[in-house]
Amino acid sequence: TCGNVTGGHINPAVTVAFATLGKFPWRKVGHYLLAQHLGAFAASAVLFATYKDMLDHFDPNRTVTGPTATALIWATYPKPQVSLLTCLLDQVVGTGLLMFTALACIDEKNLNLPKWMHPMMLGFMISALAMCFGANCMAPLNPARDFATRCFTAVAGYGAEVFTYRHYWWVGLVGPHLGAIVGGWLYYLGVELHWPSTKDDDKLVERHELTVALNSANDRKSAI
Repeated sequence: TCGNVTGGHINPAVTVAFATLGKFPWRKVGHYLLAQHLGAFAASAVLFATYKDMLDHFDPNRTVTGPTATALIWATYPKPQVSLLTCLLDQVVGTGLLMFTALACIDEKNLNLPKWMHPMMLGFMISALAMCFGANCMAPLNPARDFATRCFTAVAGYGAEVFTYRHYWWVGLVGPHLGAIVGGWLYYLGVELHWPSTKDDDKLVERHELTVALNSANDRKSAI
């Protein structure tokens, strides 16, 4: 619903990856990341308020580990037998696949899907990744979905353990960003870069060059 207005990134890792590829202006990245994390924090608060009575009954002590732990409703936590390095690799690969697929969906020279199908295809992909990469560390895939929600649980009664448990908290923040950048550049270098140029591409380049020339001329006039 928000794709036509903001691009519907939702995921900070996607926003940063788009910026590194020149598909999104860096000057807007900070605003987008702030909005995405605040949105996840607000959604966490709504969820907490909705289920507070059940949480008080099942997990009154607000635990992170153990048979009644409920912190994992919000943020992700690794399995005891899985190393942090494996979790990081898990997220680089998983989010890389997500970004690669997203670019394939929106690339007009590739699948050329109608815009109304983009949410459906990406939804299927996210569901598949969650099922395939959920075993190690619950498949964060989205830094806002993991870090902002973790911050909420820290102030909602779960305490500092949400950050200190195996010192895993940074994996869900760093891994998806690295993965999205890797996946985005793999798509660009392996697919997008090799499409033959079209007349529309040539016109776009000409318009860009004309805009640059006009801006330079205006700058010189202003200096005089």
